[in-house]
Amino acid sequence: MKKTSSHFMMHGVADLLQQVGKNIKIARIRRSITIQELANRVHVDERTISRMEKGDPSINFKNLVTVLMVLGLEDSVFDLAHPDHDEIGKALEIQKQPKRVRNRDRLSDDF
Repeated sequence: MKKTSSHFMMHGVADLLQQVGKNIKIARIRRSITIQELANRVHVDERTISRMEKGDPSINFKNLVTVLMVLGLEDSVFDLAHPDHDEIGKALEIQKQPKRVRNRDRLSDDF
């Protein structure tokens, strides 16, 4: 049976991946690290780093995180999908609460 792959990408995904790749390339160059040096530190081949810097969607997430760690940018991973930055999710969560709980949260202690 032949394996089929989907080339569908949600609108804007390719642009985001390319921007992340550019950001990684800038960080690597600022640190005077060659593609070969970064590839050696991450334990991948140079083509993988090159593809990552171009925004290739097939890049392994583990490799991306490892590159960010090598570059000292691992803190940026913690902001990905962080619940504190999820304004839509927080609003939906509040809507699910009973009205009495929502109203109590809005009340002020100012007298």
